[in-house]
Order: sequence, then C-alpha cells, then structure tokens
Amino acid sequence: MVASAPKMSTRLACFVSVLVAAAALGCTAVYPEVATPTRAVPPGQTLSPPPPDDLFFIRVRGATIPETTRDGRKWDSVGGAAPDPFVKVLAGDKELFRTPTQENTLSPTWPDAQRANYRIPKGTAVRFELWDSNPINHHPICVQTVKSFRDEARSGVIDIECASGAKLAVVAEPAHALIGLGMRYELRAQSVYVTRVVLESPAARVGLRGGEQVVRIQGKEVKTMDEGEVRSLVNANSPAGLTLTVKKADGSTLDMTVKDGPIYPTVDDDIPVE
Repeated sequence: MVASAPKMSTRLACFVSVLVAAAALGCTAVYPEVATPTRAVPPGQTLSPPPPDDLFFIRVRGATIPETTRDGRKWDSVGGAAPDPFVKVLAGDKELFRTPTQENTLSPTWPDAQRANYRIPKGTAVRFELWDSNPINHHPICVQTVKSFRDEARSGVIDIECASGAKLAVVAEPAHALIGLGMRYELRAQSVYVTRVVLESPAARVGLRGGEQVVRIQGKEVKTMDEGEVRSLVNANSPAGLTLTVKKADGSTLDMTVKDGPIYPTVDDDIPVE
C-alpha cells in the first residue's frame, strides 16, 4: 500500500494539471438551448400583425430547359446529354440562396431546396440565375432580373422566360407564418437565460431580448425550479399568456406577458416554414 502512494500522487497531479490547462484555455460550460414550440397557422385564422412588407417567402418551384444550347450543342458531353441545373437567387448583390444541383434533367424541381422567408428592402431588384453545373466552369442557362419584385410577389408565382428558351417558375409570396412565442433559452444551474428572439415574433413585440435573464415564470422563482418544471411552464403557457419577470441589461427587472401569435422567421432564424 505504501509503495503505491507515489503512483496515486502522480495521477492526481496529472488530473489537476489537466483541469488547470482547461481553465487556461477558457473552457466554459455548455448549456442546452431550448426552443419554444411552434405550430402551423390554423386554416382561416387572421394574422395580427400581418407579414412585414419587406419579408417574402421564396421557393424555386421548377424549370423547363431546351434539349440543346442556343447554338445546338448538347448540354453535357459526359454523364448524359441533359444539364445538371441549379438556381441562384440574389437580392441586389447579395445571394439569398441557391438550390442543390439536380443531375441530368431538363425538368428540375429541386424538391430538397430550402424554403424560407427572406428580407428584401423596398426598391431592391431580385435576380434569378439558372445554371448548368460543371466540374470546371458552370454554364449560364438563364439570367433574369425582376425589378418590380414586390409587385410580382403579390401574384404568388413569378414565371420567368429567357432568351435561351428556358423557363423558370418561382413561388414568391408575403412571408409565411408560424404560431408560437418565438424565443430560445438556456437552462443553466438554477437560472434561465434568453439566447435568441425572432425579430418578428410575440416575444420581440413585448420587448424580450437575447442575453436577458428570466428570474420568474408565471410568478414562481426560477431558482426554485428544476429543468423539467421550467420547460413545462413555458410550453404549456395558458390562453392568458406566459408571464415572465426578466432582468434587463441595466440590472432592472420587468414583468411581461407573452402570448402565442404570428412568428415570421427569416432564413437566419433557422426555423423552417412551409
């Protein structure tokens, strides 16, 4: 037993060294982030407030492409005669998104393409670019700018016809909504911190901001609750709303009530919409 003591001391010293090194590297605890629930808008429900007038849902629905290029050549010399198309969508000079490449087809539909809301300031032209993907250089099939995008988006579908003979169908509508609170929070040791708030959401409309500490939920001190009780109270907010007491950045506290309502997430909020 006495002979083994130095080995044990060595192991302990190594363990302490690891802890010190981790602290020196600035390692911090990782807390789970929880999103408040969302649900689809019930049929016939009037949205109040309505979608912001600079926020649009955009999805590329499909395209039809001629069998050959304008000078009569096949699109691909290897891997099939049809092109491998994808679409880029830009607002001004900013790329909003691009679809995946759909291989060897004249009628792409891009079923796995992203569906989201995008903010497009008033007066911004939107450019749609249809490309044939190639290993070295992508070849343009169609490039069309819609200068009056906001007006066109009211129709629901924008049909684009190009000099190449290609056609592109784009779903463009006022922003799609979900119903919920629109916030995410971290469950820390006997405390709750708001991490993110959707800009166009009930949580943001009552003044809740990321980084603020929630000290009471439905009048009950957070420090007296476990994680399960916090989630239960937040997720089961009553028709009267979820009452929170929040500690602001300046140290003051504010009581607020958040009720389920329309959320209009942008693509950056990482909340899928249909």
